[in-house]
Amino acid sequence: MHILRKRRNSSIDDKFHEYVMKIIEESGIEVTEEQALTDIAAGSVEKFADRMGTRVADHALKNRKSFRANRKMDQGFNRRLYRRYKSAFEAYAIASACAREAGEEVATKPRESLTDSQAATLHALISIHAKACRISGEVYALLGNGYPEGALARCRTMHEMAVIAGSLADCVDDPDNNDLAIRYLDHEVVDLLSSAKQYQADHITLGMEPLEAGYLDQLQDRYDAAIAKYGPDFKGQYGWAKKYCPNANFAGLENRVRMSHMRGYYKWANNEVHAGSRSLSLNVSTFRGQRALRAGKINVGLTEPASMALNSLYQITVALLVKGLPSDINLTGLVTMKALDELRIRAPELFQEAADEIRKDEAKYASR
Repeated sequence: MHILRKRRNSSIDDKFHEYVMKIIEESGIEVTEEQALTDIAAGSVEKFADRMGTRVADHALKNRKSFRANRKMDQGFNRRLYRRYKSAFEAYAIASACAREAGEEVATKPRESLTDSQAATLHALISIHAKACRISGEVYALLGNGYPEGALARCRTMHEMAVIAGSLADCVDDPDNNDLAIRYLDHEVVDLLSSAKQYQADHITLGMEPLEAGYLDQLQDRYDAAIAKYGPDFKGQYGWAKKYCPNANFAGLENRVRMSHMRGYYKWANNEVHAGSRSLSLNVSTFRGQRALRAGKINVGLTEPASMALNSLYQITVALLVKGLPSDINLTGLVTMKALDELRIRAPELFQEAADEIRKDEAKYASR
């Protein structure tokens, strides 16, 4: 099996072995076989390797010519990729900008008349929406650089945020659960205390300063107050949702907000986050008759992450516009939602059209 990578001309990868050999020759050693080198350096192999490794690294860092060659190839790939997907990238960017502007408009509206639960819901939805807009930009950056699998990992996060936003929006008019956003925001202390304790246990190994005892005491007091207020179930990862969703896990929330049809895509994206063996077989492509491990960029596979990201961004934006401010949806908001709905459909179609053209061109090449 080969490693799939683009063609190079005097790149860093090509030169690295040359660096190693050159440094070894300069050291005065006349043989280059690994076993012979080990024998010569017997008794001090680690010291020898450290010294030689440092010199090789210094040499590689000074070779600006090879760095420029790699950068030129990357830039060339990106230019060709953008030409192929120009219309799709533009549609994606317009959709993201449309969603961002809609969020900014809601965020600037007055909210003095809101109840505590309404204010908490609005705050949470605005915050989720802002982060979703940022991540949609990260997906765009990864797609534009030929890393669709990396984009899938960010799409996973966006789907989680869409499910949370859907849950909060679902409870705005529910008298039994309209405090869900307050619970969600209060749950931060559970993660804070857990992270603080972990850091405190590891700070010596990390070579870092310990947290102040007073800060830890404050977190513990906040945590104890939250557990006393909400009950022991609040300790769980989704303890904030236990009252709203007795099956308080992510799959339960997906079902509750009718997004469980995305579970297959979500599990697929998980493979780009976790290191299970399934993720390895997904990192294999067939290129011109050969199976190859992907170790670099690729110009196909962009459609699914683009679609997933825009779907989640649309869902989060709708939750904010419809439920963020009670009875405030207007004609502008309705038009925005319709435009986003159209863009989330059209953009993936444009990505797919570009991918189909690439495959046609590749088929022509293979038939020569």
